[in-house]
Amino acid sequence: MAMERYIPTDTLVEILLRLPPSSLRRARLVCRRWRDVVNKHTTEMQSRPRPLIWSGHVAYVVGDLSPESTGSLEELWRTSRLRPDDWYPQLVGTCNGLLCLCDNEKQSGGSLTVVNPATGETLPVPPLPCGDPGRSLGWHAAYNFAYHPTTGKYKVVHVPCSYNRCYDFETLQLLTLGETTWRDVSPPAAGARCRLSAGIVSIDGVTHWVKVGGDTRIVSFDLDAECFASTAMSLPRLSAKHGAYNLTEVHGRLGFVSLPDVWVLEQGRQSWSHRYKLQEGIPCPHFVYGDCVLIRRDKLGFYGHWPKSSPSLLWGGVIHIGHKDHGTLVATMPTGGYYLTFAYVHTIEPLNAYMPPIN
Repeated sequence: MAMERYIPTDTLVEILLRLPPSSLRRARLVCRRWRDVVNKHTTEMQSRPRPLIWSGHVAYVVGDLSPESTGSLEELWRTSRLRPDDWYPQLVGTCNGLLCLCDNEKQSGGSLTVVNPATGETLPVPPLPCGDPGRSLGWHAAYNFAYHPTTGKYKVVHVPCSYNRCYDFETLQLLTLGETTWRDVSPPAAGARCRLSAGIVSIDGVTHWVKVGGDTRIVSFDLDAECFASTAMSLPRLSAKHGAYNLTEVHGRLGFVSLPDVWVLEQGRQSWSHRYKLQEGIPCPHFVYGDCVLIRRDKLGFYGHWPKSSPSLLWGGVIHIGHKDHGTLVATMPTGGYYLTFAYVHTIEPLNAYMPPIN
């Protein structure tokens, strides 16, 4: 990049703004100057992720994630735009403003579709190789939709698992968006079968899940090298009476939730730090958005807390949010029910760039 320093900033901006969003994200990795130019001059990179709240057939985004919020919601997308009949797909996950949906009823293995709600584009994903036709199960729980920041590739991961002991997957299956063929990756000798109830999280090009059987640990899979980590991570030290738990992402690091406690994996993957103690409901699978901690307090309300501006919430390095810490109402749902929360950023990235080649 010796010649890059001689390019005037205005010219560099004009060049970079002609790139599609996926290329812009990789351009940020070239050097500090390119990162600063992309961050400053592109709308998408300036946007902070907002909470996306999924109801089962409608995706909402929080209109104002600030201490001055009035609790307004914006409808982002609903399933009737894709199919007019009664259809309740599950949201597998979000990446850079793209949504990955799974129809559990259509076929064994589920039927996956990637959607860009900002443009209305949809992209069907080639079906998972599955030998048992017509069985309806919770297929969505074994998928993860991920993005690798260096390669710029989106990948769909299907983890080794067992569906109610009636359908077993022994290998990890992987598909790169834009390709037609799923690839099998054999698990390590110690096993990698996923505890589906704990969720699957991808951070910085690595996918994590909790494995079942024997010594319960967290398995990690590198999306670029397409291989398993040589060693699995231990869970945080849990009390003997701990209940259900799940994985999450906190400020770009792996998090572990076992109410009321949340641990975050320190850099170097050597130890866990106790970061939060939350007495109210923690939205799943995502509850931290920048400086905001999102809490679900009742059937209809999601509340934001900003610990940095509320020193009283910080005790001994651990953020405490109790029943009396009401926070700010940031979202009022139209009805009660079970909601999932994800991170969303507006993007105009075209999905036709990922259409598989026609033979």
